[in-house]
Amino acid sequence: MTLSALYKATTEKLVANGIDDAALEARLIIENILGISYSEFLLKGNDDIADAVSHEVGTKADRRIAGEPVQYILGEWDFMGFTFKVGQGVLIPRPETEILCEYVLEKIRNISNPTVYDLCSGSGCIGISIKKHRPDAKVYLVEKSDEALKYLRENSKALCADAEPVIIQGDILKIENFSHLPEADVIVSNPPYIRSNEIPTLQSEVQREPTMALDGGEDGLIFYRVLINDWSKKLKADGFMAFECGEDQSEDIMDLFEKISFDSEAIIDYNNIQRIVTGRRKTDVI
Repeated sequence: MTLSALYKATTEKLVANGIDDAALEARLIIENILGISYSEFLLKGNDDIADAVSHEVGTKADRRIAGEPVQYILGEWDFMGFTFKVGQGVLIPRPETEILCEYVLEKIRNISNPTVYDLCSGSGCIGISIKKHRPDAKVYLVEKSDEALKYLRENSKALCADAEPVIIQGDILKIENFSHLPEADVIVSNPPYIRSNEIPTLQSEVQREPTMALDGGEDGLIFYRVLINDWSKKLKADGFMAFECGEDQSEDIMDLFEKISFDSEAIIDYNNIQRIVTGRRKTDVI
């Protein structure tokens, strides 16, 4: 069987089983198994493929049909131009989170040696990407999950070998355990924000991701309350906070900022959803 024939057969198999991005995912699976780039994939269409490779492609396609996220099947996913290891037990990096990362990088552009907290760090995609773009930054990555920490440490070592961020295992809901951290220029987080009763209604692929990384409590706002009411006290006087949130949560989060006298704003994502909320102390008008 040639590569082109394998690609066609795999795509048709995924389409027949309701996979929306069948052609893309078939190609990604084949490229991953063969260890080739997209350009090589295009050039090798007439190459013969070993039976063992065809079998492995079929096995991974079956895993996808069973509802496993393609990112877990590949074992990695790109974010901000870097490749992060991912798998069972860690939240998958998503394109909209890049908006959060880009916002922070722009806002710290003129700050020398900024101190950054990435809370609920997961794979480390936010904090590590900031560190990659700003090697002078002092970045603290805080994560509670043992499973996620495995990927966090692996990604930190692979991508920031010369100057790794500081990795801390801990529960951000217990801020008293973080009194040793220096004041931050920015606190960034993509915390769990799905309402508990909505988790069973999510797509099957999303339900394969860790509940700990999804469940934001009854109203989805548990983590934002702690971040804004408690963690804001660890900001420098001119520091700021930036969070990803659910599509109907921005106003509630901005209200939380208002209660502590912070100015806030919402930033839309690629689908015109208010996906990022930022806040900083109000400045007195003279």
